Amino acid sequence: MKLFWKSFLSVVVTLLLYEGMVTAFHLLNLPSSLAVFAGMCLLLLLAAGGFIVFRFIWRRL
Repeated sequence: MKLFWKSFLSVVVTLLLYEGMVTAFHLLNLPSSLAVFAGMCLLLLLAAGGFIVFRFIWRRL
């Protein structure tokens, strides 16, 4: 049962990260320099945050 919840949480986190990446790439396609900077920051934040969340799910839960 524990494996089910870990897998379920992983799928939920993956979907949230996907939505965040879609938003980040949308920002990268805008002509504003500020939007490109925000898109890059969002991508870096998602990469680091995703790593931390997946590590927490599979090690602590």
